[in-house]
Amino acid sequence: MYSMPTEVKLLAALCMILCISNTLDLFSNGGGTTVVYAFSSPVTYQPRLLTPPTHDAFDARQYRSTKKCKTKLHEQPVKRKEILGPISASTVAKYNLPPDVIAEGWSAQIVQRAATTIDNQSRESDRVLGKATTEIQVIPKNPQDHYAGTVRVAVPIPLDSPGLGIELLEIEGGREDGLGITIVTGLVPGGNAEKAVAMGQQQLDTIMDGETIMYGDTIVSAEMILQQRGSANTDIRSIKTECLGYDSTMDALRGMLSSIDNSIQEASIVLTLKRLRRRPNLFVKIYYPPEQDEPPETIQLQAGDNLRMALLQKGIKLNDPLAQRYDGKSYSGNCGGGSLCRTCAVNVLRGTELLSQPKDNEKKMIDDSPRWRLSCKSWVGYGMKEGEIVIQVNPRQW
Repeated sequence: MYSMPTEVKLLAALCMILCISNTLDLFSNGGGTTVVYAFSSPVTYQPRLLTPPTHDAFDARQYRSTKKCKTKLHEQPVKRKEILGPISASTVAKYNLPPDVIAEGWSAQIVQRAATTIDNQSRESDRVLGKATTEIQVIPKNPQDHYAGTVRVAVPIPLDSPGLGIELLEIEGGREDGLGITIVTGLVPGGNAEKAVAMGQQQLDTIMDGETIMYGDTIVSAEMILQQRGSANTDIRSIKTECLGYDSTMDALRGMLSSIDNSIQEASIVLTLKRLRRRPNLFVKIYYPPEQDEPPETIQLQAGDNLRMALLQKGIKLNDPLAQRYDGKSYSGNCGGGSLCRTCAVNVLRGTELLSQPKDNEKKMIDDSPRWRLSCKSWVGYGMKEGEIVIQVNPRQW
């Protein structure tokens, strides 16, 4: 078995401490990426480390002053459910990838999370209160085009046949620490998982219900629900299997199933799986004011992209010098994406249903123009749907 050299481990630990990303990924669980592991065979395995800042380049004074800055309105984190809204299984099923892409499409990353709060302590009992934690997650190798959707499936477990009946394959691993990537390759005919799917067992996930277990899914956790005989109490036991090799995954699942004995009246397992899917594409057709004398153009975005940021990145200017501010400032002008002016307002001619729902503050600011939206508070791909959005930029100049 291959063993990672001590100096590589130390470098990985240093990188984990120093390299913390503040970017928000709508299609993952979030957190700061520190070390990205490029899994390969045990002989050729090498960790691909993000370069940490050197002591010469790292300005401690600048770092301390940055930490003291207040978070700007446009930098506040957003919730995925608010941006993408309710998502149906039939919609996202269109984005499932073919087996050959899935087999080569998974990778992993180590994530460092901030200290757990008291409110989260009861739900995250495996974390230590007041201390940062690290965990490893399975992620797409190509996050620009793919994302990892989450699926939950309930599988009833008969007491006389305590098994899942899921065929697994290790696509990355062979390490002494048991880490790797294991995917589902099929369901055993007549097994409990296949029976659950055949009976139309619905997902317990509140966003994506009605899914089934598919090729390429990777089991990230399992929760066993046990009903004791002669008791109204329910015993719930959980395990994590994310980024484990085949042997480690099987050992964890067998250990969970071994707890079923004669004292149990009823048992079921809720599997949480990640599924590799392509990101939905949207096309935004842009019309400019007549005085700009520019032809319409179309840009391609993906679900979860912020409209204002996408327009600015494409070099499309949102310039309304007459924009009124709503934060008590006496001057007009751009608030920088803080939802305090209407500089970035656009007139939506078609595709309003593909934009995230406006909140009360935005509604009040554009109540005199019902077809307007603040692009800084508009995310495309609501409901994870594809389509075309047609807008007029700088609507006050029309």
